[in-house]
Amino acid sequence: MPEDTARVAVALPDGQELRAQLYERRYAAGGWQYRVGIALWDAGGSGRAKPVEHSVWLDACHVRPLDGADYSHIPTRATPAAGGQAWTLQGLPHRPGHPGTRLIHVIGCQPGAAPLTLDQALDALRQPRTVPCHTCKAATSLPTPT
Repeated sequence: MPEDTARVAVALPDGQELRAQLYERRYAAGGWQYRVGIALWDAGGSGRAKPVEHSVWLDACHVRPLDGADYSHIPTRATPAAGGQAWTLQGLPHRPGHPGTRLIHVIGCQPGAAPLTLDQALDALRQPRTVPCHTCKAATSLPTPT
């Protein structure tokens, strides 16, 4: 299995459940979506069945994690919602003698935070002690700040 994928369970429309490869996730206006690959049989040119992978974006209600699987390395993308807001900013308090820090998240990673536009997120990243969240992989959804 490639190191940037993980196994998940996928619910089919008729209620069956299959295992699939998870390739990436994104947060869009309607919520979280996951790009999965499901191995199926296909009739080849010779008329004999051969395995092929069907890749599709599915809403979160059709995909569930498997116990013990590590999803921390799966790329996370933000799809800007109406108004271009796809990130949030979380302030983390300081400890005595240490400055606080701020984390940029893909929208939906940190509930309750105010949404940011791309320009606001990049401006925040230019500030000292502001970094992208490693959990939601916010850095993969942002261009490198200039």
